[in-house]
Amino acid sequence: MAEEVKEDKVEEKEEIQEEASENSEEPKKEKKNKYKEQVVKLEAELANLKNEYLKVYAEMENTKKRLKEEAIKDRKYASQKVVGDLINPIDMLIQIVNMPTDSPEVQNYQVGFQMIANQLVDILKSEGLSPIEALGKEFDPNVMHAVQTEESEDAENIVLKVMQQGYMFKDRVLRPAMVVVSKKKEEKKEDE
Repeated sequence: MAEEVKEDKVEEKEEIQEEASENSEEPKKEKKNKYKEQVVKLEAELANLKNEYLKVYAEMENTKKRLKEEAIKDRKYASQKVVGDLINPIDMLIQIVNMPTDSPEVQNYQVGFQMIANQLVDILKSEGLSPIEALGKEFDPNVMHAVQTEESEDAENIVLKVMQQGYMFKDRVLRPAMVVVSKKKEEKKEDE
């Protein structure tokens, strides 16, 4: 290894000597022009490399920001699937609890199931679930799905009936509300 280093040094000295002998033959103006050209080329190469570095750095920073935002979003909506899967069974439980019955024994069970349903709804609300308030409001196609229209003398596009409760999970629509929407009564034209 020491021999290789010595050989490299000898080669470098020979190259320097060759350059020196060539340089002594060239006039001084040509040397200056040659050096100026090299400086211009090196400056252009430096500017290009600096530009490439800045592009890569900016891209890396943008990737970091995007990954951070995605991680925050993933944490925020992590329980969305579980909450969405629980909505239908809880809705069915609430419907069963609200069914009219004459039997006192069944009424006692309904009270117990109502307490369970209320606890489940409270847990889901604490996770970010909220019902979509639709009844009596103006129809909003972003959070509601019109399944039927009924003629009305009152205002148009007002929700008259909620067929299935809709839910929001934080700021996302988890399930749109299925609603019946009003439309203006058409006045009958008299044939003349």
